[in-house]
Order: sequence, then structure tokens, then C-alpha cells
Amino acid sequence: MLDENGLKEKLHPRFSSPHTSASESVVFSAAPEGYHFTLSSPRPIPAIVPAFFAVHYRRHLMRMVHVGVMRFPHGCTDPVPALAHHNIKSDDGLSWRFYIRQGLVWHNEQSVSAAQLLSQLQRLAGTPLLPYVERITANDQLIVFHLTQPDEMLLHRLAHPACSLAHPEEPTVGLGPFRVIEHTDECVKLARFAFWYGEKPLAATVTVETQLRRADDWGLINMETPRSKLRAEPVNTLSSADIFSFMTFNQLKRAALTPPQRALVLHIARSIAQSTIEAEADILPVPDWLTLPSASSFSPAPLPPSLSMAYLSTPDTDKFADALARNLSRRGCRLVLTPIYNGHWHAPGKNWEHMDIALGYLSSRREAVFTVEERWRHSRMVKAFWPVKTQRLIGAMLQRSAMGDVSHHRALLIRLLRHAIRHEIITPLYLKNFTLRYPDSVQGVKCGPQCMPDYTSLWIDTTRC
Repeated sequence: MLDENGLKEKLHPRFSSPHTSASESVVFSAAPEGYHFTLSSPRPIPAIVPAFFAVHYRRHLMRMVHVGVMRFPHGCTDPVPALAHHNIKSDDGLSWRFYIRQGLVWHNEQSVSAAQLLSQLQRLAGTPLLPYVERITANDQLIVFHLTQPDEMLLHRLAHPACSLAHPEEPTVGLGPFRVIEHTDECVKLARFAFWYGEKPLAATVTVETQLRRADDWGLINMETPRSKLRAEPVNTLSSADIFSFMTFNQLKRAALTPPQRALVLHIARSIAQSTIEAEADILPVPDWLTLPSASSFSPAPLPPSLSMAYLSTPDTDKFADALARNLSRRGCRLVLTPIYNGHWHAPGKNWEHMDIALGYLSSRREAVFTVEERWRHSRMVKAFWPVKTQRLIGAMLQRSAMGDVSHHRALLIRLLRHAIRHEIITPLYLKNFTLRYPDSVQGVKCGPQCMPDYTSLWIDTTRC
């Protein structure tokens, strides 16, 4: 049931405007009661729809606008019920029953039907997101997942932002605590949704403004309030260095680098990374658990006339790639660079099989190592770079592990990652640090990955302004 305050807010004329797409905008006649916040983004944000191929800011906004059967509380890696208030697993582990909340409402003010949720979930069955789900059925408020094998990670998979459920005909319409009321290249504006099933956010609106900034501060997020824009007030900061850049080599290419050549390139890459760590405040050493003795020793070796490298393009990886290219050029090797922009890493048509080297990112949070499994199941680079035998072996290990305890599955993923590092299948280079700057009057700041704040908990202590 909707509480009385929520009903008053819902019936207020300023909430009578319809939902808009990214190409339209809405301006309320008056600002809704509550707190208002403005944050910065270094680049325009694509449409906020559930998708696996999403960069950190878009993925965060997905979690504010959309929700699935399960969800991860902000900053946590253990899932909790969301659209489903309870779930029951069968004794043999081959079926899961999810009981959907009554009275759910889409952001376009339409009532939610089980058929709508079912149609969205069926698109995910059997995909890398839900690899062991064979079929899904629904009956009134009950949705049943039928599995090909037990999967103790199912609740975690369903809590992934890409498994959030959008309106089948209007994919930017969700069921989360905030709805999109304006989306342009200049900004994304969210307003709290009165029919959100959970606790009502204190923030009435959150606006993310696109601010094309200098390359050296792309990891900085600035938060403002209406009052802090008018007069200066003390500023607090939070930092999070929870992703690391890594290098990997194509082991399937016919003219693949020899072990001595790989060792030389890694030696150069590590040297560049160390210089970058010493020169840049937002670039840090990798944590101890990701720092392992090298399996190979460095010795000078002649390099081929040319090499190719695809890399996830960010300001720091652009600098790193240029430095690597200059260094290899001095050794008579031309490095052909292919930058891949945010959100396109997993997209088709990247010709990974023709690349010699790749430079990407992974999470450095031990409790979030299941993101390694995400990358394994989705990455076109992995399929093009690493031996088929290795892929099948790890796939079989993940399949067996999914039938056991969640903690054992996480432990396996940590062991696999450390094994890959020890044998230089992947080589961590450095951490990227993200910083949130916010006025001292802003309270309830809870940050998740890449220092993204949970909008549902923000409020303002006016006595500190």
C-alpha cells in the first residue's frame, strides 16, 4: 500500500507530467518538496536502459531507475529481495519460486502485470546472464525459474543491473526509486517516484550535468546543492580505488608473441605503470592480493616490426598506450593502437582475433570478484585471446562450482584470478582512484563502486549550511 504522504505527493499537480524519453524534457511547474542535488559527469550518458554493456556512471543510474527480481543494496555484494518479496528453492535446486509484490507501478503510471515481467525475464534465460535457466513460467504473482542444473549464484545473477526489468514497450521506464524526467546531452534529471515499493527517498530530484573537463580529473565527481551553488561551504571528499587496469596477450593468433617477447613488453608496461603511479595522484599501486611473483624472467628479445593493441579508452589509458607506443618505436616496433570507447568493449565487430595485446579494467574489490565471471562469460576478447582448452576447463569449473556454496564459488573465482595473474594470462598494472566531493551539509552519503553515491539516502542538514 502507498503511504499517505506518498499518495499526496503522487496526486500533486507537479507530478502529473508524463514520462519522457531521452530526446524530450519536462519542467515541473514547481520543485517537489524534498532535497535537490546536482552531480557532474565528464561525458554525455546514453539512454538509461538495463544493459550489460554499460560504463560505471550509466550502470549506476540504471540502479537508480530500474530494479529486478533481486537487487544489491548500495555498496553490498549480497543480494536482497526486490520486486519479489520472497523466494523458495526446490529441494533438488532445479526450480526457484519468486513471489512478486502486489501493487507495483511503472514510472509511466501503468500497473505492472506478471506477463510484462515474464516477457522481459524470458529474454535473459539461457544467456550468459542466466546461463542455467532453461525456461521461466508465471502464474498471477508467482514467477518460477526452471534450471538445467542447481545454481547457488542465481540470486546474485538476478541482482545484476543488466537483469533489471524495464517496461517491455518503453525501455527507459522502470520500477526503481527514481524516474527519468529529462534526458539530453547536457544533463539527466531524475525525480523520486511516489509509487516506489521501498522507503521513500528524501532527495526529490537529482540532476547529473555533463561537464567536459580536463583529462586529468575524469575520476572526480562534484556534488552541489542549490545553497552551495550560491555560497561556498566546507567540502568533504570520499575516494575509492576499486578498478585496476590489466594487460593480456593474444595466445591464439598465428604470429603470437613468444614468451621472451611477452616478458619484454610486460617489463616495459610495468615500468610505464610505475612512472605513472609516481606522477599522477589518481593512479595508485595495485593491492597486495593482486601482486604476485612473475612466472617469467625478463631478458632482451627482438620484437616484430609491428604489433596491435586494443584498449579501453580513458584519459589514463590513452596516456599509457601512447607511452608504450613511443617506447616500442624506439625498439623498432610500431604499435598500432585501437581505442575502444566506454560501453563498446563487448560489442561485436571489434576483430579481437587480429589484436596482439589488450588493455582493459577489472574490479579490484575482493568481495566483488564475481565480476571476473561476468567478464569471462561475456568477453569477446577472452574468446579470441585465450586457448579453447583453457576456456572449456574454466567453464566446467564454474559450472560445477555454481552448484555449491556461494562462498566457495567466490573463493574459486579469487583462485582463478590469482592463477591468471601468477601465470601472466593477465597482468595488473595500476589502480584508478575515483573521488566524490560534496558540501559539508550533505548527509547520508553512501558510496559504491567508483565512488558513486546512493541517491536514495542523501539529505541536507540545513544547520550546517
